[in-house]
Amino acid sequence: MIKEEKIIKFVSQGKKQSEEILEIFEEAPNNEDMVMLRIGLNGQDFCYINENFFDALLMLRQDLEEMNIQIHCNGAALDVYPSPMSLSMGNGRLAYKLQSGKQAKSEDLVELFDCDFNLTFVSIDEQQRFYKEWLNSLG
Repeated sequence: MIKEEKIIKFVSQGKKQSEEILEIFEEAPNNEDMVMLRIGLNGQDFCYINENFFDALLMLRQDLEEMNIQIHCNGAALDVYPSPMSLSMGNGRLAYKLQSGKQAKSEDLVELFDCDFNLTFVSIDEQQRFYKEWLNSLG
């Protein structure tokens, strides 16, 4: 079982910031075909198992949004979204930084759990809306 730990920044509704350790598992403990994310936040433990890291991150973000907490990592940025191919390769750990009207290229790939603080971190709905707009911008 390969496990990595990343320090991730979280911002709550009152602009209170915290940094927590996100555990990233290439293989879920009881299912080697799945990935897993685990984090302790505000005295609660959260664990998400999915086929790829982007969808596991979406599950985490959904719970965080209900608690009015924003995660600051590339995978939660307005203009970052995976392609179907990037989801199937490398457990969906990479996504593209998108620009309206431009096809994404390999040099636009970013790691989901890294953090480029020049990006704008948004809700799941805002991110998905941008992705749809980007798709439409390609003609």
